[in-house]
Amino acid sequence: MAEERPRDAVTHFSGYVHQFDALYRDRADFDERVSIWQALLDAHSAPGNVAIDMGCGTGVFSFYLAGRGVRVIGVDGAPGMIQFCEERRSREGLQNIRFVRGTLPEVDESALEPADLVISSSVVEYVERLDDTLALFVRHLKPAGVLIISMPNLFSVSRAYERLKYMLTGEPNIYAHIRNFSSPYLLDRRVRGLGLTLLQSRYYAHPTRVASLSRRVFLPPPMTEDLFVAVFRKA
Repeated sequence: MAEERPRDAVTHFSGYVHQFDALYRDRADFDERVSIWQALLDAHSAPGNVAIDMGCGTGVFSFYLAGRGVRVIGVDGAPGMIQFCEERRSREGLQNIRFVRGTLPEVDESALEPADLVISSSVVEYVERLDDTLALFVRHLKPAGVLIISMPNLFSVSRAYERLKYMLTGEPNIYAHIRNFSSPYLLDRRVRGLGLTLLQSRYYAHPTRVASLSRRVFLPPPMTEDLFVAVFRKA
């Protein structure tokens, strides 16, 4: 009998918490992602700031910010992710970080607080109500606060190939859960009405053969890179 696959993204990610955490520690192809994100977090956070990590997973960036003296609230819908984060918080004796369970955009907002920084790394592609989720992020940003968000690149040749492959074969199975693709320009247009201004964006790679091939034939980054991260400031 074929193994039944999770019906939603939260259940999917709940099934491999430790494997997910290991991606950021053990996979060389994640080094670029981590490097770009850490540079952005360094540039847009300071000790004593408040940050909310929306879809924190195993807390890779939550704990990085906490290590910089930022007060952090991590939000995730997967119970296993929250448990993993709580165990690490307790083990390291950290007082400036806490975690809240909530599936975006359905979060107990009374458990949050106005933030200088809201981040969401490779999360919003899985949400059913993208506009409501983006509005949630902005509601909890202070004036002049910064939102850093990453998504799969709509115009990536590799992503287009994977979407077609999923339609034909059902693989890669993660595409059963992906709902949203975008680009820095399209995301900027989407959030302008929320009072956000695009400050910068960066594309970065994904370890697929098609992505590698598209780079070899010198296509531009908006077509070769599978992911992008965009930085916005609230008015």
